[in-house]
Amino acid sequence: MERLKEIFQPKLRFKITITVLVASLLTVFGAYAVSRHFIEDFYVRNAMNNLIKTYKSCNEYFTDETNLEKLRNGETRSLYGYIDNPSSCTVFIIDMTQSKIYSTIRPNEKVERELQNIVDTNDFGLYRYKDKPYSIFTENSDEKNERYYVLQGILDNNLIIILRMPVEQLYSSINFAVSFFAFVALAFILIEIAAILFITNTITRPIIDMSRIAKKMSDLDFNAMVDVRSHDEIGELGNSMNVLSTKLKKTISELKAANLEMSYNIDKRKQLEDMRSEFLSHASHELKTPIALIQGYAEGLKDSVNDDPESRDFYCDVIIDEAAKMNKLVMRLINLNHLEAGDDSLTIERFDLTDLTKSIINASDILLKQRNGKVVFEQTAPVYVWADEFMMEEVITNYYTNAVHYVKEGGEIRVWFERKGDNVRVSVFNEGDKIDEKHIDKLFIKFYKADEARTREYGGTGIGLSIVEAIMKAHNREYGVYNVDNGVVFYADIDAKDQPDEIVGEILSETIIDK
Repeated sequence: MERLKEIFQPKLRFKITITVLVASLLTVFGAYAVSRHFIEDFYVRNAMNNLIKTYKSCNEYFTDETNLEKLRNGETRSLYGYIDNPSSCTVFIIDMTQSKIYSTIRPNEKVERELQNIVDTNDFGLYRYKDKPYSIFTENSDEKNERYYVLQGILDNNLIIILRMPVEQLYSSINFAVSFFAFVALAFILIEIAAILFITNTITRPIIDMSRIAKKMSDLDFNAMVDVRSHDEIGELGNSMNVLSTKLKKTISELKAANLEMSYNIDKRKQLEDMRSEFLSHASHELKTPIALIQGYAEGLKDSVNDDPESRDFYCDVIIDEAAKMNKLVMRLINLNHLEAGDDSLTIERFDLTDLTKSIINASDILLKQRNGKVVFEQTAPVYVWADEFMMEEVITNYYTNAVHYVKEGGEIRVWFERKGDNVRVSVFNEGDKIDEKHIDKLFIKFYKADEARTREYGGTGIGLSIVEAIMKAHNREYGVYNVDNGVVFYADIDAKDQPDEIVGEILSETIIDK
């Protein structure tokens, strides 16, 4: 409906064309009506003036005795070319003394009789005493039913002059003039229509372009600009639209940026609220058991439940052990909070990854012996990497202690390095049960425990892998976990870019497990 309305709604170019065309037609028809009304009087007056001019020319010519003598002697046979006859009327000069007629045509007997009748029935002598030596009137011809404009009078040398011009000849000229006027007017109207269309198209084209661009601006598309080619009012309007488009684009961009920032801040605040709520929930859950134990054993000591020194020592050991677990949990939470908040800046340095890994394995040797397990680490050459050594020690320690706690009784732990492009990948494998696939994507979530009973058994808090995730994200490196046929592998990438092979050292990459 809107499209049909737009199609049939008169356009500016159409309005201008119709307005100018109607004005032109009114002007032409008005001029035609006025001309038609006054043109006859104009032509009649002009015809009378032409008769008078012919009379004066004849009077000048015939009053010259030399010219008259030539006519009388027959040396001049025709008046054509000797007198001024703008209306092409028929001229008769009657010489009564010589009984001769001088004319622009060859008079026949009938004409001679008519002229003789005119001379006999009119007293031409009276013209000598009038203001004008001639008179002009209209005469009807009974034989041919024609009308003439007639001038008859007397010349200065008393020769009689009769001029005759058919009225039909005059009206033929009038009709021709009117027809020619109409034809020319029609031709000019057609030319004017073409000119109007061209001019209005030239004028309205920039307006149409501005209308199209304004529609785009209403749809928040500010890339199109008005092509300003003039310095008139339309050009100024185009410049104003371009300035408006630029300012609107800038303003909307700023609003979008502010909106995005506000949305980000809202999401960030919600995320922080969720993290705070999650933290309180998990922290209270983790602290609930040690606090209950400490409270119970402390109340037992106070009530002297067991008076023997061995029992008191046991109670005190439990309280000390649970307090140590609480302290460890709080310290790890503090460290994780600093990492996630970005408060701890990285100290990137070059260090030997092989030496660091050996020290971590040696420090946990007693725990591995409790599980009757064994560790395989065959890397002997130095492997130099770039990272925060303290944080990478935390990552490998978490991976290795997890492997120690989850390796099966008498099982095997393997640690190896392999080159991955610009990185060295540290992989830690422990032989034992695989991780359920529904848990494997959630292991790095804070406080998440795939096996609550086993985690509690060795004092796990569910924070270690969250610390690993925060450290690896701070280093912008890959990390993860995957199952293999006989156990689980945790891995982490460390930057070894720009380190030549002789500095990186020999990296073991043999297949030691079946994925």
